[in-house]
This record gives sequence, C-alpha cells and structure tokens, in this order.
Amino acid sequence: MNNKNTELDKVYQRIWEAIVAHKLLPGTRLKEDELSEAFGLSRGFVRKLLLQLSYHKLVNLVPNSGAFVAEPSPEEARDIFQARRLIEAELVRELASKCTAREKKLLQEHLEQEHQAMERGDQSLRIRLSGEFHLLIGKLANKPVLTSFLHEIIPRSSLIVALYQGAGKGNSGHGGLSCSEHHALLEAIANHEVEQAGALMISHLNEIEAQLQLEPIEDKGVMLKHIFADA
Repeated sequence: MNNKNTELDKVYQRIWEAIVAHKLLPGTRLKEDELSEAFGLSRGFVRKLLLQLSYHKLVNLVPNSGAFVAEPSPEEARDIFQARRLIEAELVRELASKCTAREKKLLQEHLEQEHQAMERGDQSLRIRLSGEFHLLIGKLANKPVLTSFLHEIIPRSSLIVALYQGAGKGNSGHGGLSCSEHHALLEAIANHEVEQAGALMISHLNEIEAQLQLEPIEDKGVMLKHIFADA
C-alpha cells in the first residue's frame, strides 16, 4: 500500500511540474488511456490520480467528457493572488528576520539556475524555477502550514498566468523582470530588511497580476475579412 502511495505521489509531482512549467495548459484533456500508457499504470490508478488532482483544483472532472486541466475564472485568479500576497509577505518577512548564510546561499544557487534557464531560452524550466523560488522561501521560513497553502496555489497561479496573460503588455520581457525582482527580494532577505522584503514581495505579485487580462475584452466588431485581407 505504501509503495502504491509513493508511486501516486511521484506521478502527481510529474503532472504538478508540467502544469507549473506550462507544459500542460488550461483546458488540456487528460485521457486516461494516454496517462496509463505514459506512466505504465492501470486505469484504476490513473482515475485515483485524477481524483486527487481534482481535489486540489488542478483538474476538472466533467461527467461523460473526461478530465481537463482546470481553467480558473477571473474571480478565482483575483482571490488566489490576494491569498498569495497575504501568505508570501508573511513568509518572506519571517525569513528576512532570521536568514542565515546557508539560506542565502541556497537562494543564490536557485536564482543562478533561474538565470541560466532564461539565458538558454528554456521558458518551461524558467517558469518552473520561478515558482519554486517562492516555495523555497516558504520552506526556509519554516512555516509549514502557510507553505502547504502555497504548494496548493502556486500551480493554480501557473494555470492563471497561462490562461490570462495578455498579449501586448510587455510579456516578452517578463522573465527578465521576474528574475531581477527575485534578486531584489534576495538582497532584502540577506540584509534582514524585514519590512522591505514584505513590500517587495507584494509589489512583485502585483506586477505579475498586472500582466493578466482579467477584464472582458471589448468586442469592437472586427470583421474576419479585414483581419485576413492579406491572406
């Protein structure tokens, strides 16, 4: 039984990472037979896995249709970022109040990986590492209850970014901006600037949310023949 639970956790982690890295986008259908073949698991095991993902709101189970990667609503998106501001500001302040040389080194090493992924143009890895930087802050702050909430909402944040990140808002440079903001957070943490660290975290999350197109786009009555006039 323990071996089965361990295997379930491993596969869950693989899917979790794929969602965080935007390899599985909102609305993607997760077919039982394909998952069964990909991981060498029984269909019953896959159903149990999908049920667990559904419980954590990463997957929607639609009767007579199947399982789909969740598509959070704009209201959910706003609520999740509000929750992140409250939780992560507290976590980063806690870490800044007691950061050791070892913890600073761990954060520096993680940011170096993030920077290297950005330099290589590995967008999926950079996105995953960016989310994991926030989780690392939670882990080092040693606040298990708050960090457990973060483990639940970071993947949902990734779905939200994939679904609502608006075109034409400077997103092509968002990776570099995120990386520079992470470095600023590290500096505040390492220098034990408690309130500054909290303010930077809130500003950082505000910036991510500002990149999202959460308001309905006005229908301006554009005609398809005009869009494809040069085709």
